[in-house]
Amino acid sequence: MLSKNWYRRLLLSYFPIFLLTISMLIFLSFIVINEISRQETARADRISTSYMMDTMDRSVQGIEMDVLRDAETSIAYDEFLADRDSGDTAVTYQTVERLRQLMDNNDLLESIYIYRDADQSVLTVQGLQPLSGFRDEPFVKQALTEPEQQGWSAMRSFAEMGSDPSRQVISMHKRLPLPFGDQGMIVINVSVYGMQQLAASMVNPQVSFLTITDAAGQQVYPPALTEQDEAEQDEPLTQLHSDRLNWNLDSGLRAGQLFAWVSVISYIWVLIGVLVVAVSIAYIIYITRKNYKPIQVMMKRIESLQLSGTETARKDEMALIDEALESLMKQTVDYERQHHENLLIRRRRLFMNWIEGEPPEQLQQELEQLRIFPDLHGRPDQADEWKYAFIVAEIQDYDAFREKGSTQEHNTLKLALTNVFQELAQQDGVSGWCEWISVRRAGIIIADTGDERRWMRLLFSLSAGSREWVEHNLHLTMSFGTGITVRQSADLHLAYETAVESMKYSMTLGRDGVVMYSDLPEGGEPDSYRYLQAISDWIKEYRLRQPEWRERLKQLLDRFEEDILKDDSIRSLVLSLLQILGRELEGMSEPLDRLLSGEQADWVMEAIAEAETVEEIHASLLQYLEQVAQMYEQAGDSTNHRALIGEMKAYMEENFANPDLSLNHLSERFHVTPKYVSHLFKAELDVKFIDLLVQLRLQRAEELLSSTDDTIQNIAIQVGYANSITFGRVFKRIIGVTPGDYRKLKMKPGSSLLPPSEQRK
Repeated sequence: MLSKNWYRRLLLSYFPIFLLTISMLIFLSFIVINEISRQETARADRISTSYMMDTMDRSVQGIEMDVLRDAETSIAYDEFLADRDSGDTAVTYQTVERLRQLMDNNDLLESIYIYRDADQSVLTVQGLQPLSGFRDEPFVKQALTEPEQQGWSAMRSFAEMGSDPSRQVISMHKRLPLPFGDQGMIVINVSVYGMQQLAASMVNPQVSFLTITDAAGQQVYPPALTEQDEAEQDEPLTQLHSDRLNWNLDSGLRAGQLFAWVSVISYIWVLIGVLVVAVSIAYIIYITRKNYKPIQVMMKRIESLQLSGTETARKDEMALIDEALESLMKQTVDYERQHHENLLIRRRRLFMNWIEGEPPEQLQQELEQLRIFPDLHGRPDQADEWKYAFIVAEIQDYDAFREKGSTQEHNTLKLALTNVFQELAQQDGVSGWCEWISVRRAGIIIADTGDERRWMRLLFSLSAGSREWVEHNLHLTMSFGTGITVRQSADLHLAYETAVESMKYSMTLGRDGVVMYSDLPEGGEPDSYRYLQAISDWIKEYRLRQPEWRERLKQLLDRFEEDILKDDSIRSLVLSLLQILGRELEGMSEPLDRLLSGEQADWVMEAIAEAETVEEIHASLLQYLEQVAQMYEQAGDSTNHRALIGEMKAYMEENFANPDLSLNHLSERFHVTPKYVSHLFKAELDVKFIDLLVQLRLQRAEELLSSTDDTIQNIAIQVGYANSITFGRVFKRIIGVTPGDYRKLKMKPGSSLLPPSEQRK
């Protein structure tokens, strides 16, 4: 009855606190959700505003690139700028058509016109007119004084013709010919109204607001703010700046008072939460004092028995009892742990000293005290018949094992493995003692007095059984190596050394994960230089791209395995193969050199160093050599490309006078595509096909003009042009004068009136 009453009192005491705590957690969750919603709203507004800015930037960038690309690629602009006094209407009409096409292809383009320095005239889609009567004359004059200015202007008024109404535009100007011409200027005017419509299409005025101003502080969007709009706008959530347009974008959400009310409500809940916490603390103190009275009565009774001293009576009795119990438990645990650690240290020290050939004088007594080989110690009459063997167990792919868990988990697993090996040895009827001699190797001392004939078979069975158990139950792969059997305990170091020697042949003899010392080759392994000729022959096949190199590589590795080479010898021979191959292929191409000496080469060398079997070496080596073979083949193909472009260039030098000589002609002649011909000229000669053709023709034309009296028409036909008009236009553009003036001035081949920066290739 008393216990039930105490349980009821505790339940009624702390249950209200539980309810209040849960309530506060719910209220605080609402606050957190509200704050997260506010942050996500601001983030969404920034993303949408950034999208608007990027859209407008891409729009004007597209207009700029279309116009400048057309001005760079079309010859009509150059002919118009060069046509000073001839008044060629065909050139003017062709240029106007180019401008009209640009405006038809871009809805945001308000106007585009060209100013020519030679006669100070302006060409618009309406025609050619002098600058003095042009409505946009002030902007042109200002642009002429600022040829280096980049970017778009601030919003300004623009009218092209005298009768046209003024419209708001932003403008950009570039000198012609591109990039730094001195013959004229092209002016691009983008409609501000179009940009406003573009912005309006991406803004919902019922939910959010957007304000755009230019560098001069003029409001671009919206065109004008009503009093209602100004009243509904709150502080902007996002402020961005467009470097391309030099515009400032401010955006936010309307009805911002909603966030203010939510913030006020949030603060009220925080205040309520603080008050509830204060009340809860006061309530807990009151209940604690009330419920402690029965305990206080019990402590007074303990004091009356004088179980504690005068000094300790002034302290909290429960704390004293708890400290005493805790101290006693801690001392017990520390003693047991220290005793266990000392025992482990003694066992490991004895193990290491024994296998290193320095056993203590009283070895048998040490073994008995540490309870090692307890079965044998029970048969002292057979002590002279003991024999010992040593088994090395090594974890394969230790890096992968280390990544699977923490250091504490690894140590626990290793401790479990030592017990497993000892129990498996006991099941086979022998005594075993296992300790870890390195981070990845464990050593097992086997002692027995059994029959000599079954001893070697027992060692193999124990090793193979241990490997199978570990792989099946722990999913861990290990390899085992056994040494010789010794009769004297002082000779155990010989068994250990021979077991370690066996592990050096794990690739060749450890097919089933167990290497017996008796299987090692007599007289040691063959000298490594015997395999260098086979490596050299394989590299020759590899360089000649013979498909048999893959099969020969497999045969070479199989030979290493059949000759029972040590693991280090196999790795050394494979690395020698890679080094010789690297020297043979060095210098063929930069990508191939990077592959032979870069990160990929380091990777394959590391993979070879960590490989546990010959198959793993073969897989890593084959993957790397396939990449080298592919890069080697590409380097060879590049040499063939240079030979092909040399033949094409020689053919052009002999047949440049052929008017039908073109990319299509060369493609048919050399059986490649026109696009590939153009790519070869640009990649190998760093020149376009048409530029090289014009260069060859004009060199011959200069020689004929200087050394013969043939007519211009005949010379044009001799160098591959159908008529003298086309020949004269190209000749003047490249040389700077007409063919007739060239002959009159008695100029020499290779001379030009144009500076190199103005000569077009």
